[in-house]
Amino acid sequence: MTVRKVRSVTRLLFIVTERSAVKILQHRLWPQISAWLRDETSTEKLALSLALGLVLGVFPIFGVPTVLCGLAALVWRLNFPALQLVNYLAYPLQLALLWPFARLGGTLFGVSEHLRGVAGFSLIALRTTAAWFCFAVPACLILYFGLRALLRRHRARLA
Repeated sequence: MTVRKVRSVTRLLFIVTERSAVKILQHRLWPQISAWLRDETSTEKLALSLALGLVLGVFPIFGVPTVLCGLAALVWRLNFPALQLVNYLAYPLQLALLWPFARLGGTLFGVSEHLRGVAGFSLIALRTTAAWFCFAVPACLILYFGLRALLRRHRARLA
């Protein structure tokens, strides 16, 4: 395959993926959010559910976000389906952010050596989690306030 063909195939895949994501948001996610707003769900709780679902969904250790989202829904009595829906939609983002979190964790702790074995893996997981914590609080606050304003406007249009 020539370089031109590879670029055109890559561009086509990006366009198809982008259109698919937009269709999913328009035809599946947004009507579901509208239904939750019509069911008298508070905009604050729904905004918090969506923000926490996204932030917890990019937690750098696989399998843990589902548990964290379940615990958050139980503790704060949030919309569990909304939390898990956004958590599952954030999975590709979790994969994409794994490397930056690992690099940031290495930078935070000043580590340059290559670690091997179980001890090395657990140390890398700890550093990656520390980097995620640096990202999680500001991201959750920004998402919460932005989503709250957006959902209030959308609820006003529904009424």
